[in-house]
Amino acid sequence: MKHSGFTLIEVVVALGILALSIAGLLSLLTSSQNRIGKSMEEWKNMHMLSQAAEYFMLQNEDPGAIEEPFFPYRDYTVNAYYQDAEGLPEEYGNIVNQLPLTSLVIELRKAASGDIVDKLIIDRISYENTIQGE
Repeated sequence: MKHSGFTLIEVVVALGILALSIAGLLSLLTSSQNRIGKSMEEWKNMHMLSQAAEYFMLQNEDPGAIEEPFFPYRDYTVNAYYQDAEGLPEEYGNIVNQLPLTSLVIELRKAASGDIVDKLIIDRISYENTIQGE
């Protein structure tokens, strides 16, 4: 009579391999869920910054505060200001009749703590320094 069963060692090894593969799968699922959560948070931050950028790009170079209908996020605030643009070669800064390049800096902050969550810098031409009558 032929016996076609598995030994206890074979069953334990098979269960060990199965357990390791399930643990690996669960680890992949957990890390992918964490990455999805992080990417959703980054998308939300960039969405809020892009809404603020659209508003501030339409304002003059004294941006002031953003109005609530345009930025309805109570847990966050936006701070916008202008600074000189960086990274331009010196020879481009002194061209006759050249409008200066400025940077609009938009900071997304948590309302409760004031910590900066994300920042967006947009280089744009400054039309505020144009000579009247041109």
